[in-house]
Amino acid sequence: MSSMVSGPDLLNAYRLSQTGGYDELLDGDGAPRRHWLPFLKELNALPEADRAARALRLDRRVRETGIAYDVFADPTLGSQQWQLDLVPIVFSSAEWRWLEAALIQRAELFDAVLNDLYGDQHLLRDGHLPPELVFSDSAYLRACQGVLPHSGGLRFYAADLARGADGQWRIIDSHAETLAGAGFALANRMVHTHVAGDLFNASNAVRLAPYFQDVQAALTQHSGRDNARIALLTPGAHHEDYFSHAYIARYLGYLLVEGADLRTRGGQVFLKTLEGLKEIDLIVRCVDGRASDPLELDPSGYDGPSGLVRTCRRSPGLVVNAIGSALVQNRALGPYLPKLAKHLLGEDLALHDAPRWWLGCEKSRRHVAERFDQLVIRKAQEGTGRPGQAALGQDTRSMSDAERDLLKREIALHGARLVAEEKIGFSKAPVYANGSLAPQPFAVRMFVARTQAGYVAMPGGLAMTIDPDRAVALSAPDGHTRDVWVLSDAEQAHHVSLWRPALETARVQRAQRVIQSRVADDLFWLGRYTERADWTMRVLRSALRRVAEDSGPEAGTVAARKCLQVLLTDDDSTAADRARIAGLDYDGLCAKLVRGGGATRTLERTMQRLYKVAHLARDRLSLEAFQTLSRFRPGDTWAASLASARPGGVLDLLDEGLASISAFNGLMHENMTRNFGWSILDMGRRLERAYNLSEAMMALFIPAPDAEEEQNSLMLLLELADSFITYRSRYRLDPMLPLVLDLLLLDDTNPRSLCYQLAAFSRQLETLPEGKQGVSLTEDRRVILALLTSIRLADIERIASEPSRATLQKLLGEQLLLLPELSDAVARHYFNLTDDALHRAHLRSESAS
Repeated sequence: MSSMVSGPDLLNAYRLSQTGGYDELLDGDGAPRRHWLPFLKELNALPEADRAARALRLDRRVRETGIAYDVFADPTLGSQQWQLDLVPIVFSSAEWRWLEAALIQRAELFDAVLNDLYGDQHLLRDGHLPPELVFSDSAYLRACQGVLPHSGGLRFYAADLARGADGQWRIIDSHAETLAGAGFALANRMVHTHVAGDLFNASNAVRLAPYFQDVQAALTQHSGRDNARIALLTPGAHHEDYFSHAYIARYLGYLLVEGADLRTRGGQVFLKTLEGLKEIDLIVRCVDGRASDPLELDPSGYDGPSGLVRTCRRSPGLVVNAIGSALVQNRALGPYLPKLAKHLLGEDLALHDAPRWWLGCEKSRRHVAERFDQLVIRKAQEGTGRPGQAALGQDTRSMSDAERDLLKREIALHGARLVAEEKIGFSKAPVYANGSLAPQPFAVRMFVARTQAGYVAMPGGLAMTIDPDRAVALSAPDGHTRDVWVLSDAEQAHHVSLWRPALETARVQRAQRVIQSRVADDLFWLGRYTERADWTMRVLRSALRRVAEDSGPEAGTVAARKCLQVLLTDDDSTAADRARIAGLDYDGLCAKLVRGGGATRTLERTMQRLYKVAHLARDRLSLEAFQTLSRFRPGDTWAASLASARPGGVLDLLDEGLASISAFNGLMHENMTRNFGWSILDMGRRLERAYNLSEAMMALFIPAPDAEEEQNSLMLLLELADSFITYRSRYRLDPMLPLVLDLLLLDDTNPRSLCYQLAAFSRQLETLPEGKQGVSLTEDRRVILALLTSIRLADIERIASEPSRATLQKLLGEQLLLLPELSDAVARHYFNLTDDALHRAHLRSESAS
């Protein structure tokens, strides 16, 4: 029966690969375990080509979702490591019931320990815990003594589990500081069921949405308001968990904020927005507690606002998990947990830690000294990082004599901060590789949250393939992950999802969505980089057409060369830089603009910045809009092909790139709500387009070229500004300077003209807070008024007839001087809000309400 169900091609190869130890798929007789049979049956029914195609689709979906992308990684290294296997880890309903109860008991125990250690400290006074274990831990925050709520200080808990050769589950790490990567587990599930949803349904696995609905409802109740403003506090895009934070914030419908977005005032926490300060009702903390308040905790830690601890004294339930909760993830607590469970809960501990000894205890140090070569030495407290990046510890067997002596001295001096652990081994489960199943060791992270019904375990998790020779923790250097399925004995209820809320929970609301100053900054630069990428590709395409296509213009390489050179130089370019650029031949200029190392406006660097800022603003973009920009992901096919293609191939790639940019702009124009975010995004586009057009005109017509070269320059300019058809529809003449200048400078009906960009920028600026208020104009309003006035008052006939072109030079020079000042003025006004600006905005918001 087992061969019929699993298929000899899959299962027989798996059996041959077995090397001993506990196996999740096969029992002691080599037969597949019952709860794996539905999945194996469906997997075996798929043709081999379909299985391989699904594995590739998983890889693609992982990249498109952004799990594998690190915005601060070296883009030359290609896509970041994160893989999702086609084969999940499968738990039977019976085993899950036991694990669920054990994990809930753990959460209840740690919550009780936290309440005591930050409260009356009976555990220390009565000798249940050594004081040195607690007070030597940097995660114990004295400023938070007495601040934790009476219960529920631990709202989220996660545990890393491994099954040893004896078949017993043990906890190898606990996480009580943050959400600990729950967003990664959720994203894996979304991606996996998108590709293998039929296998998931056939196995009757439990969905995650009801769990997150319970979490959402509990946090709303905890906040005390039905329409609560809940923020997820992240360290920022540089953190390895940033994707997880952004993904789960968007799924739950919460604001994603950083410490600089918040400020405390009068016992409350406020969010800095374009409209002023907005009160935050609840903070879901995803930052290190020690760095959450530079005023009372680590003065170098700005992951939270100054005064957050003081605010929590007034409102102890404001932050979850409570600041200081990382104390209970200290590995040295492990040996004491069985007695603590009996003392605090009146229960036997169901799920034990891996064998571990705290090296602050003299008896434990003697025991470890006798078995020194058999143990791994680790820090007692390391915090919570991205799953798969846990510290591996120091394996004493691989050390030199000098390293051993150094470690022993470290234990003698700082033993209270260290633990010694046994390697318990890891059970194995199948992965899909090379068309068949192969056994690989794994560890799994499980998640628990407090809901209105008490603690509830998430019916799933995040599993990672690990190296058993190196690891004692959830560590996967190659980023190979697996979804975790929990099977149900009952028929699954109708599918629900937080992406699609029920009608009774939906409310009609047309108010502006709160937009943080930082997010506005990201959207502004998203608009600028989108337009910069479009312009750079147009310049490259026009330049290459003049030499690579038989049907391309026969003349105009001198004009194209000017545009190439101006993009490769900027205000920071030295005389030597300009000389090197001027010395390049035509092909060299094109190649350098594609991926020149030092220039700031090369296509490669622009695309890197475009994708990075899109990643930062992705919770403001639709899935289709974000996926449209996925073509430009650093290290992916488009960028790699562009760098190595011949001129004809580069032209094809530029056409594809321009089509993607146009599609993105179209999606944003048609789908983005006309709110402050839209205004800021459009302002970035308009400013960049105005600057590019002004710069090109200055390069092409100052100083005045000869008649033939002027004709070529006019043709090129119309091509770059995508206005050639418009010109031809109006004039049955070859391009003439006054007509082209009128079309591209003054015509406010041409969406590519300079006047149109400035007028659109001015209109969008008026929609923003303080856009039309006050007796005197703000700095940004004064600058845009000056720019727009100079263009509207321009006398085109005089400008075109002037041999020296001095008036045109002055006009364009003023644009090139003031446009960067306009960008800085907008940034000072809306993105880098000072206390005075915030106070004015706050008063305006209060008077409006």
